Amino acid sequence: MNRTSFAIFAAGAALAIAACSSQPPPPPLPVTVSQSLVTATPPPPVSTPVPVQHAHQVPGAGRPDPFVVLYGPAAAAAPTPSKPVAVSTFPSIPSLPGFGPGGQAHTIWDGVALTGVVRGQGYTAIVAVNDQSYIVRQGDSVGSLFRVAAIGPDFVTLVYTGSPAAERTFTLGG
Repeated sequence: MNRTSFAIFAAGAALAIAACSSQPPPPPLPVTVSQSLVTATPPPPVSTPVPVQHAHQVPGAGRPDPFVVLYGPAAAAAPTPSKPVAVSTFPSIPSLPGFGPGGQAHTIWDGVALTGVVRGQGYTAIVAVNDQSYIVRQGDSVGSLFRVAAIGPDFVTLVYTGSPAAERTFTLGG
């Protein structure tokens, strides 16, 4: 290291040491408050009248407006329209077979869902068929239509016992 760089290094080290050894700033002096500020009173309150809105039920609109006062004197009811309002003016168009709610073909699997799987001594499945729940193990019958072929950690395989025989696997959440 040459002399110039050593001198710069020594000056930097001296500044660092001087900065670390400085005294903390002195505590602030007490603040004096004039007597006129101590005896001052706040300005008188000014009230602005605000109209109070009361809730009223609108026929066919569900719950009343949540942003108006719920309790208090009853408000005048809103005038009802003189003629009824049409909900839909579109004509009823039949859908193609297999499309839309009216054209869907119903199968034996409609209304079947896997709602849970429990792991204990093997797997136990909770299968819902047309809003009725069954707790089954492999080989058990589900109602009078299905037999449980296999159960896994997140699936169940059901076999249709009628004719023609069919098999389908259901998964959790699907």
